[in-house]
Amino acid sequence: MEIIRNMSIRRRIKTVGIILIIAVTAAVQSVFAQDERPTIDVGSVAKQGQKDSDFVPKGWKIEEKISGDLNQDKITDYALTLVEDRPSAADQPADRNRALVILLAGKDGTLTNAAVADKLLRCTSCGGAFYGVMDAPASVKIEKGVIVIGSEYGSRWVSETTYRFRYDEQPSMFILIGFDYASRDRAKGDVWVESTNYLTGKRITTIGKGKRDTKKTTNIAKKRYSIGEIDYEKFEDEANKRLGID
Repeated sequence: MEIIRNMSIRRRIKTVGIILIIAVTAAVQSVFAQDERPTIDVGSVAKQGQKDSDFVPKGWKIEEKISGDLNQDKITDYALTLVEDRPSAADQPADRNRALVILLAGKDGTLTNAAVADKLLRCTSCGGAFYGVMDAPASVKIEKGVIVIGSEYGSRWVSETTYRFRYDEQPSMFILIGFDYASRDRAKGDVWVESTNYLTGKRITTIGKGKRDTKKTTNIAKKRYSIGEIDYEKFEDEANKRLGID
């Protein structure tokens, strides 16, 4: 009888343990589910409008608006940096996603949604310890008709990225023409740099350790990436692998 009673107790303890594990797992999954917010719903961005606010879905707001002639028709076009409209807590800034909306203007003043990039811009808290509790900036510029996207992030290791996009009439989209990636160790001064030109199909890699620099040029496929399909995490992870950075 004593053996049977002890076995029963062990079974109950095991059952309680399994229940606790399931409960803790469910709680952790719930927390992650709350933190992993979806990016902007591309389909919710208007196709046409008369003012920039027409292209801002509910739950978002304009963080920055820049202008320039993007399709060489001598009419001013626009690039809108959108950010989630979420309030910050008293002691903790809100983690907010970003999106880029490209608007081409017609002669009659009508604005047309030419592209929405939902995974190109880093979130406000994606700057790492380099920015601390400050919002990491999203640098969006228009230089001679080219959209230039820049960012930096990290702590001891700081990485910098630059994407360049140009309008292509056939098939009417903004394509990636250049991608620059650099990672540096601020303590040692070592630097890994990669510059890719998707128009020429050339990639230049430079690795600097101490006073010695190693530089090489490789040929790559001339792929056509639209601005809307660029995922910055994927691009930067692939660059790290090519450069041998853990």
